[in-house]
Amino acid sequence: MPVRHVAGNVVWTVHGTVWALYRVQGVDQVHSSKTAKLRRLKALEALVKKLLGESMWLSLCPQVDPRAVVRAMTEDIDMAASPAYTQVAHRVLDRLEGMELTGRTDWLAVPLPAASRRQRVADVAGAARAEVALRLGLLPAPISEKEEGRRVQQAARMAATWPSTVTVRPASEAEILWIYGHAARRGVMEPLLPTPDAARGVVNRGRTVAALGQAVLTEGAIGGTLADDEERRGAGVFKRRWLEVATEHGASYQAFLMLSEMPERFRFPGSEYLAALDSFDFPVDWVVRLDVTPGAVAEAKTRRKARDLAGQPEEWAHDPAGVPSSVPKAADGLAENRERLTASKGEVDVRAMVAFCVWGASPQEVEERAGQLTAEFGGDDYTLDRPLGDQEHLFYGLLPGARIPQAMTSYAQYLLARDFCMAGPWAATELGDERGPLYGWQLTGGGAHPVLMDFTRGPKKRTSASAAFLGELGGGKSYAMKCAVYWTLAAGRKAGVPGSRGRAVIVDRTPKQEWLRFTRACPGRTELITADSSAAISLDPLRVFTQQRGSAPVDLSEAQRRCESFLHMLLGIQPMDEAGDALSEAVSHVLSGPEPSMRALMAHLTERGVRDGDAAFRSLARKLTAHSRRDIARTVFDESLPVIDTDADSVVFSVSQLALPKKWELEPGHFERLGPEKVFGRAALYLIAAICRHIAFDPRHEAEFCQVVWDECWWLTSAPEGLDLLLELLRDGRKHGAGVLVGSHDSEDIGPNTETGRIVRGLIPRRHLFRQTNHELARRGLEFLGLDPNDGELLELVTTELSPLDESETVQAQRAGECLARDLFGRIGAMRVQRPLDPSLDDVIHSDPDPDLDPSRTETGAARGELLASGREATGA
Repeated sequence: MPVRHVAGNVVWTVHGTVWALYRVQGVDQVHSSKTAKLRRLKALEALVKKLLGESMWLSLCPQVDPRAVVRAMTEDIDMAASPAYTQVAHRVLDRLEGMELTGRTDWLAVPLPAASRRQRVADVAGAARAEVALRLGLLPAPISEKEEGRRVQQAARMAATWPSTVTVRPASEAEILWIYGHAARRGVMEPLLPTPDAARGVVNRGRTVAALGQAVLTEGAIGGTLADDEERRGAGVFKRRWLEVATEHGASYQAFLMLSEMPERFRFPGSEYLAALDSFDFPVDWVVRLDVTPGAVAEAKTRRKARDLAGQPEEWAHDPAGVPSSVPKAADGLAENRERLTASKGEVDVRAMVAFCVWGASPQEVEERAGQLTAEFGGDDYTLDRPLGDQEHLFYGLLPGARIPQAMTSYAQYLLARDFCMAGPWAATELGDERGPLYGWQLTGGGAHPVLMDFTRGPKKRTSASAAFLGELGGGKSYAMKCAVYWTLAAGRKAGVPGSRGRAVIVDRTPKQEWLRFTRACPGRTELITADSSAAISLDPLRVFTQQRGSAPVDLSEAQRRCESFLHMLLGIQPMDEAGDALSEAVSHVLSGPEPSMRALMAHLTERGVRDGDAAFRSLARKLTAHSRRDIARTVFDESLPVIDTDADSVVFSVSQLALPKKWELEPGHFERLGPEKVFGRAALYLIAAICRHIAFDPRHEAEFCQVVWDECWWLTSAPEGLDLLLELLRDGRKHGAGVLVGSHDSEDIGPNTETGRIVRGLIPRRHLFRQTNHELARRGLEFLGLDPNDGELLELVTTELSPLDESETVQAQRAGECLARDLFGRIGAMRVQRPLDPSLDDVIHSDPDPDLDPSRTETGAARGELLASGREATGA
């Protein structure tokens, strides 16, 4: 190993140099807007100009332990009280153990300059003495604590001079040791990437990395796996461009590729070939060894090259074919390079050596991956070369502190800082929460990257627990919302929190009652409330909002407010009209009585109209009586029905028989001609939404988390009263342990383009955008996510590449639930929502009209659909 000592984020090498390592916070450059990409480009360019001399940009894909994923799923759960969740966790572990789980981490390594020439000589001499001592079997002299402290401080001072727009932190000793362990064991029982605060694990000063060097490197593994006749012909040697790295944990087969050619000019965005590595379905490590020269020094070299090129036309003057086209082209390129070098005093010349590493469990697998990587790059005018006989040298080229091997320098690319940064380095990004249920898979990052998402986490992070789901019909939004509800119900029992529980209150507008069928397959008890002629539960607002709930006093003001809003919508009156004043007076009178109800309100209005001869009271009584005659209004006006019981785990309001007005019917000129069924349906849905809010904020359930689900939410937000109700739930939900899931086709359904609507949209932290083939709706969805609505690549992704319709039924089943997601921390990326591994959900989680047409419901389709479309299939599947 090139390293002989580690302290803090500083390593001492066997060559006498000292390097500092930093962990870089990556920024997604695949799914960000053009403005964000340009901002990131400028930040990286500024950093390159600060890193004069040698530096090493590194990006590694750590292996993720399936057990660690399941531990993160179950860390806060009372497993004894959650049998369904326990069974699902076991199934998840079985599934993950057959998959290649990886992530991506970004790093920067920079050599620390010696304070003086004398110090540099002393460092080299100290390294030589240590090497000789080890070869003689002696204990080398350790690095002194004084030297450790001085170098660590030097590394901190260096990092302080870098632009703050690129977030870096000192790497921990455990992380540094992991880098070397990862190199020797890629894909074979890798050491797990430690957390930043993890202990070093090795305490012997002076020989902290000796154990990591216990590996045997065999170039091509001659005599290993190819057929004997092929080896006798010698062809096998040229097909063995890989390195076998054998350790006590097994053999890792690794292939190293160098970037040998690239386009003459770059188009940005569009040239981010390093960021594009995350689109492969297998992990790819990469390193860029940089040698940065000040522009003034580089310009002198280019001037000499220009003189040489200027004389070449004369050398070809006697050739009948004339001057080759490459000569004037090279002269033009050199002139442009000189112009850009002299345009700014801060410009630099970058010599970049770019190497990639892929690996596999067998030579055949690593060959296949290397071939796929080479072929993919070849289509974009980039050429990758796999040097024969130099695989071992390139292995060391990916280790911080190692000298640049000759195999790398021969593939050096000369660029300016901006041109190099157009490659899109350090694009690693995470999605989801550090713990929670397995909600899906990240579609970028290489291999299979699980996304954990705890929809109850918002209040713990002092933010909203609400989420929005946008997409066209069949795009997957309802499917994703059901997955979120399942995890809330199944994982609601929290360890150490007595009385904790996850609950859901859902408005189901589907004729087939798909949400009802779904919640009955979920853990817990389901309560059904129907708003039709067969209603068995009363939703009378004067009865519901005056129920005694525990020791808390009844809030008559809420009952007054909700009842008036419902009746304003039902009766078509304005709050400030004379009829509005009369209604408010009558509601207040009934609430002060012993048994308030809608029947009591009707009786009081009739009495006042006759006794006082007040036309407003008579009109109100007549209108209410007319609505009460309709069978569909039984749930509001029938006093014989029991009041809703809100103690079930899932409360589902089935409202498919309620007629709702279309959007255009709510516009002035049309609203006045609405039929009575649609008038009642609109008012009844507002009342149900108010009751949902009433249940979610129930003071008797302080230890519980309640999720309110409003799919196709335009019916709620199309009315000012409904929009205000949603805003109230968003603002106060965190204090009451509640959140809301809203789904629709258009972001303006969630919050229209009004002041209140914009506030509503701004208060929803988690956002998901599914397939949307309509370009205008896709633009609005991208804007809602915080992305550029006019970005052509993002538009193409949303309209054609998420859960595409032009694939076979089997592939569509595998790719169901693909979306762009913005998580609780504002990070944006592509993911695929994973169906919970609970067999009881097989026939109820989808919204397809005929379950027999869905290949994922069949035994074979379900097995294939659960595997990542982009991941390696499980062994034995």
